[in-house]
Amino acid sequence: MPDPDSVRFHPALGYYEDRIRVGTYPAIVSRVTAANGQPVSIHRTYLTDQGRKAPVQSPKKLMPEAGTLIGSAIRLYPAGPLLGITEGIETALAVRQRTGTPVWIGLSDRLMEHWQPPPGVDVVFIWADRDRSGAGQAAAKRLQERLDARGVGGIIHLPRGPIPDGAKGLDWADVWRFPPPVVA
Repeated sequence: MPDPDSVRFHPALGYYEDRIRVGTYPAIVSRVTAANGQPVSIHRTYLTDQGRKAPVQSPKKLMPEAGTLIGSAIRLYPAGPLLGITEGIETALAVRQRTGTPVWIGLSDRLMEHWQPPPGVDVVFIWADRDRSGAGQAAAKRLQERLDARGVGGIIHLPRGPIPDGAKGLDWADVWRFPPPVVA
């Protein structure tokens, strides 16, 4: 179970565009924490009743930052010697379900690249997104280089396979969403 101080569910959170309430949706509400442990923002992921991203302009939103987001993360589970980092919450939950490894969320490729693990972490599993633009892969590589320079092992896991038509990328939540096809 994710840390309830970090992630909560709201059954009917107001969704606003240009300061006008345009609807109410279920939402995942997450605390964003700086590298020093201080809260710096709140992240919201608006959903449909079926658990998919809500059909709105920006289904993922950050509250205005109370500090810098550089080096920050959503701390889903207590860190240990092994810790995973992902770009998004759906990927983090999929990784946790499949591996049992504690996972934090770096929020985006650019922010994940600058994420800082807490003391006591020896190895970081970087669960990268495969993006058409290459941004996810490049950010993962830069994070790995930074971690290695600090004496922390960085291991990149990149989903295999083609990016589906019409999709901007492929992440581990996409890969693990459906069981693999049975080959006769």
